[in-house]
Order: sequence, then C-alpha cells, then structure tokens
Amino acid sequence: MELELRRAASSDIDILAEMNKQLIEDEGSKNPMNLGELKQRMYDWLETMYHADFLVVNQELAGYALYHFKSTPYDPSKQHVHLRQYFIGSKFRKLGLGRSGLDLLKEHRFKDVETIEIDVLASNSIGKNFWERAGFEAYYINMRTKI
Repeated sequence: MELELRRAASSDIDILAEMNKQLIEDEGSKNPMNLGELKQRMYDWLETMYHADFLVVNQELAGYALYHFKSTPYDPSKQHVHLRQYFIGSKFRKLGLGRSGLDLLKEHRFKDVETIEIDVLASNSIGKNFWERAGFEAYYINMRTKI
C-alpha cells in the first residue's frame, strides 16, 4: 500500500472540514463547531499561515495533516512546526499509515524543522498512545477550570 502526500487547496475545504469533523468526534473533543463553522475556520487557516496535505493511498484520500511553521521561542534562527491536526480515516487505521504519513511529512515538508509540536487531548488515550509510539513525549500540561 503506497502512501503519498498531496497538497490541499482552498477548493478542498469541504473535504477537509468533513475530515476535521470526524477527527473532533473520534478524539472526544468538546469543540461545538458545526460543519459550516469548521469550513470557515479551515478556509481562514489556509488563507493565512496554515498548510494542509492529504495522505493518499491508491488515489483515495486516507487522511490529512494541517500544520504551520514558526520560529522557536528561544532561538529565532531555528524553526519548528505545529502539527495542529492529523487524521487517518477509520477505514485506513491499523495499517501503519499514521506512522508512514509522519515519515513522509518529515521527509518532504518538515525537513528543515528542528521540532514538531502537537496537542493531544488528555482524554484521548488512543491518540496519546499513537504519538508516544511515534517518539513524542509530553513537554507541558495545559490545565483549565470552569468559573
């Protein structure tokens, strides 16, 4: 099963928003945005600082990655990437595509990057386990309370 990257464009907003909705549901996020709001947010991101790539298997969209580059806070000459969303469709899970997709991103999109930063919901044990197996480790914990 050969995996490849394909740049997403503004014309792909509908597909990206649908996948984003599935990601939100899968990870148990409390994000209340409807599909229209997700489309607008994705459009705004792609028109500003974000990039998106589809993960493609045999010409079928298996998932996507949404990311943006930024300077490291302590050394502006070094760059890191915030991988904001990473999604593999349920049909394509447990086939090694998540790891292969990360490898492709590192090789083709993130080759000049020092670190990759992600966010994982504390309640998303499946996602947390995936990222730990991929070599990521916790750096800080964000905590919140309702007032």
